[in-house]
Amino acid sequence: MVVVEQNTGFSESFILGLIASVGGLISLVFASLRKSRCGNIRCCWGMFSCQREVLTHAELQLEPVSPHNKNVL
Repeated sequence: MVVVEQNTGFSESFILGLIASVGGLISLVFASLRKSRCGNIRCCWGMFSCQREVLTHAELQLEPVSPHNKNVL
């Protein structure tokens, strides 16, 4: 019996790096949307859209401050 392997050309480390990069990009987009002052958000040519209540200034102050950021409001 002859076993034929199909080589797709992608290594496991490439696929893992690609998944990590896409996950990081999605995380970055949602983090910026969270701090956005926009009430209507539309993304991907209208495939993703929502109306939301914007966080008040007091609610934004409850966000954890990065220890690397020395400029505190």
